[in-house]
Amino acid sequence: MMAATRNIFKFLIVMASLLSTACATATQPKWMSDSTLEYPSSMYLTGRGAGSTAEEAQNRARGDLATIFEVRIEVVNQNTTNVAQSGKNEQVDRLSSQQVSAKTDKVISGINIAEVWRDPVTQDFHALAVLPRAQASASLREELSKIDEELNQQMQAAQSAKDPLLKIGALSQAFQASIRREGFQASLKVIDPTGRGVQAPYSQASVQMQINDTLKQVKIAPLVVEDDGAKEFGPLLKGGLAAAGFLSSNPANADLVLEGKLALTEPERKDGWIWVRATVEVSLVEKASRRVRGSKTWPFKASAKDARTARSRTFIEIETLFREELRTAIIEFAAS
Repeated sequence: MMAATRNIFKFLIVMASLLSTACATATQPKWMSDSTLEYPSSMYLTGRGAGSTAEEAQNRARGDLATIFEVRIEVVNQNTTNVAQSGKNEQVDRLSSQQVSAKTDKVISGINIAEVWRDPVTQDFHALAVLPRAQASASLREELSKIDEELNQQMQAAQSAKDPLLKIGALSQAFQASIRREGFQASLKVIDPTGRGVQAPYSQASVQMQINDTLKQVKIAPLVVEDDGAKEFGPLLKGGLAAAGFLSSNPANADLVLEGKLALTEPERKDGWIWVRATVEVSLVEKASRRVRGSKTWPFKASAKDARTARSRTFIEIETLFREELRTAIIEFAAS
């Protein structure tokens, strides 16, 4: 009995040794060094990941593949921010980027984990994520088709509009569609082996040029309705209108009037600082009918150690806002 037990024990030791040796010499799968053998780059996008658990490795592999889309979207967002420099436009651009990201998530959801391998020496897991190019391409082309339809509709509306403000509104909607389009186009260029994607019916540059040309056709006269005794307000309103791309006109020749109102508070001391608060309202009014096309109000506040500097800083903020946001506000009036 003892001899039999010893023989069984020796057998187990030998088997454990053999298993250990087999694991230690397990060969690395081919996809670790070259995934194109089983998943040709002409047909698949791939991503790799490693981690201490299989789940961690798989998540990193998916993330590695998804980065292809995220980087392209980020680049497009930076470019559109450079085109539209106003604070409001930057908000619109960020929203557009989020819309692109949300749609691209549908493409990323098609990512599959094709392979998982555990290194017998380090005990780390390795994963390979794959995304069929044909599947991703079809999804992106569908989204591009929808955007192109919207873009064509807005451009046709702009061409048929008799009212220049309505034309600006339609062109503005077309421009935002073209921004969204760039995100999908950038992703499709990654997926498309030719790198071409789908050509846009209208480029951002051409739409922007039409917006700029139409802005110059709109005759707007700046008019200060209230300034609380601040003579600085009138030149700021006129300068903001010019910075927005509109040709400032005298009231006799204008079709529209941009009415500006300023309300200032008395300087207020708080915690050793002098605060000045202000409220600015602008309204776009049709000269003949007195119809209000739109209005907007902004609050301001500035502080300094003395009242004169605080007041000066308030008007600097007003000037900055007019230069950055007045164009967007007027275009919003046109689109509403």
